[in-house]
Order: sequence, then C-alpha cells, then structure tokens
Amino acid sequence: MAIQTDDCDISDTSMHMQVGGNGDYYLTLIQYIERDKPNFKRLDMRFAMSGGCISKHPNVAKCIWELYRALDAAGLNKHPKELTPANLSTK
Repeated sequence: MAIQTDDCDISDTSMHMQVGGNGDYYLTLIQYIERDKPNFKRLDMRFAMSGGCISKHPNVAKCIWELYRALDAAGLNKHPKELTPANLSTK
C-alpha cells in the first residue's frame, strides 16, 4: 500500500517511492479523480543521486534516502500497478 493523504475527505491522493537500478529515487503522487474508477492523475519526480541538482545539496539527498527507507520499512512503497482505489482506502 502507498501512504495516503490525511486530507482524504478533500483529495484521494497517495504517495510512494521507488529506487531505480541506477540508484536514483522516484517519488510518485497519484490522485484519483473518482473513487472506484481508473481515472487518476500521476506525478513523478526523479532524484538523481549521482549528479544533477540534488548533488549540490547532500542534506536533501540524505532526507530523500531516509524517506524512502522509512516508507519501505512501513510497507508503503507499492508500484502504481498494485494500487487500486479499493486498496488505497484506509476506511
């Protein structure tokens, strides 16, 4: 399961992270437009850990790594193909 927003009464949005084979981290936000329908918006953000803009900010890179580890340890890093409105709901 991905982590779900605490504003679920306003927006059905979830977040998860993945790490690529290249060591980069990917943060994904998924917002369902209508619950129980496959209509959603998806935003992805890549954090290049060996170069790119984050290499100038090692403390931010460390936080990205720690966020990934914490989400993963809690079982909150599922691929979007595994996410459905039914298993996103915390109700």
